[in-house]
Amino acid sequence: MDEMEMQILEIVQKKHNETGGNNENGFADFDHILNMSLEVRNAFLQRMADEKKITIRISPNARMIMLPK
Repeated sequence: MDEMEMQILEIVQKKHNETGGNNENGFADFDHILNMSLEVRNAFLQRMADEKKITIRISPNARMIMLPK
């Protein structure tokens, strides 16, 4: 696992712990770490989801990231 993945998982874990798993992170919550174009950022996060490191949930207003159940 690379440094960016570890930082993303730390942010997701922190939100999970603070809310008891009831709230998720938005894609923009990781822009300061990833510093990538939207297309590359989305592909990076999708790869993490494909590898079951995170889960992407599509809500009516946004795509949200949480820990896998």
